[in-house]
Amino acid sequence: MSGSPAPQVARNATAAGASIRVSLLLFASVAEATGARRREVRAPEGSTARGVFELLAADVPALAGRADHVSYARNQQFVPPDTVLADGDELAVIPPVSGGA
Repeated sequence: MSGSPAPQVARNATAAGASIRVSLLLFASVAEATGARRREVRAPEGSTARGVFELLAADVPALAGRADHVSYARNQQFVPPDTVLADGDELAVIPPVSGGA
């Protein structure tokens, strides 16, 4: 993946009601599946880290079913999937990695 496309807002952003904007940082296989390392998502107010990932997965079918297999970091701090996000948060989505020397 040489140049990353411009960040996009998920198509399933809320049309009515209070919403938040979350900046996603995507790594490894999640970035490969989306074709980007950064993406903007609009989600309903009260959304959790897992919920925002599931919004992304609705746009990117290759991510379906992976919400339990990634780690989340909100504003550079690891958090559990049920952490409620706020407007303007940055959410890193980190898939499991393996390897060694």
